[in-house]
Amino acid sequence: MKMNKQALGIRLRLWLAAALPAVIVVLMLLFGFLERHGRELTTALSDRAQASSKQLGGAAEFPLFAGDGESLQRLVDAALAGDPHMRGVAIYPNDPDHKRMAGKLSYPLPDFGPDNLLRITPQNLLVIHPVYLTLVPSDDPYQAQVPRTASGDKGRLMGHVVMEFTLESLLRQKQDVLLWSVAVTVLALLLAAVVATFIASSVTGPLQHISAVVGRIAQGDLSARADVEQVGVMEPLAVGVNAMAERVALNQGELQAQVHEATQELRRQKEAAEMAARIDPLTGVFSRRAFTEAAETEMQRALRYGLPLSLIMIDLDHFKAVNDTYGHAMGDAVLASFARTIAQEVREVDVIGRMGGEEFVVLLPSTEVTEAVRVAERMRLAVASGELQAYGDSLRYTASFGVAAFDPRELSLNRFMDRADAALYEAKRAGRNRVELAPALPV
Repeated sequence: MKMNKQALGIRLRLWLAAALPAVIVVLMLLFGFLERHGRELTTALSDRAQASSKQLGGAAEFPLFAGDGESLQRLVDAALAGDPHMRGVAIYPNDPDHKRMAGKLSYPLPDFGPDNLLRITPQNLLVIHPVYLTLVPSDDPYQAQVPRTASGDKGRLMGHVVMEFTLESLLRQKQDVLLWSVAVTVLALLLAAVVATFIASSVTGPLQHISAVVGRIAQGDLSARADVEQVGVMEPLAVGVNAMAERVALNQGELQAQVHEATQELRRQKEAAEMAARIDPLTGVFSRRAFTEAAETEMQRALRYGLPLSLIMIDLDHFKAVNDTYGHAMGDAVLASFARTIAQEVREVDVIGRMGGEEFVVLLPSTEVTEAVRVAERMRLAVASGELQAYGDSLRYTASFGVAAFDPRELSLNRFMDRADAALYEAKRAGRNRVELAPALPV
């Protein structure tokens, strides 16, 4: 009876010596990884939320200015339908009584300000993005005039985009990882108990060796392994500890791979959203903001290396009449056809942008203004010779062109574009379907 109690005590001490350090190591590694996993997923979701709000803010800019409530409602409905994690989305003009909302938002909302706001609660993620008026004016007499903001100014605050994302899926993922960690811990306990059952005597040296290995694992050295030949009768325990270390290292690697894959996918979605914000979805050319960035870069390069730089401003003639006669669908088809036509007449290094409505701009790096006039003339002829089918009729349209050469004395893109605008206005005043060259700056 006494021997049985001693054997039981030995087995209990061995079980504690073998299992306790291993369980501590597993819990430290798994709960540490759980915290990091949750933090990375939260950060990735926050980045995606801010990118989505920025994209919606850019799309809502003109409808906010025009007071187009129907377009704003379509935007919020599309944003809610396009993201399963979104709980609610709203666009608040400066007059909150005219807000447009889809889904549900948690109230009360924080005060709106001039800067972005991101707030995370245990259940939801809320992002508020201000929308500023940054549109470029058009010289088309049929289009409403829009004030241009000063260089470097955000523009007039038109309203705010509010998006709320649910964190239910994030919480479910955290729960799944927690359940997995409990299962691994239980498995480690069972493995240590089986190893301890087959050991009938206590040892000191081999136990110290195994304890040292477990200590190294606890410090993060997952490559540490027990020397099976050195532990003698405790060989099963050494084998069990080594197997446990292998499983912990393997499972940690699998979890890291899954987190990396999820993070990469969120990053790809963020990049796709940013690219969508830079490309005009109807015509496939640069948006106004993306064109401005590219143009300022080319101006700096022209200044640094003394290279020529030319700009062509283009406006479709009588475009309002096309919309009124054939409808906006045909108007969109004309814009898309026009963009394809002028793209065929320029080089890959040339930059095409849509400034808004039917106004386009082409930047020609390393191009003298005389060559730019020839390019504009080629584009004018190509546009005038094309046709579209509308309700059984052939629809033809023309465009007017204004060309300007960059002068190193003007350091503002707005002044550069103003001179091309003036030439474009002269082309329209002289009868349209013309190319006019802006005069050089006086000496």
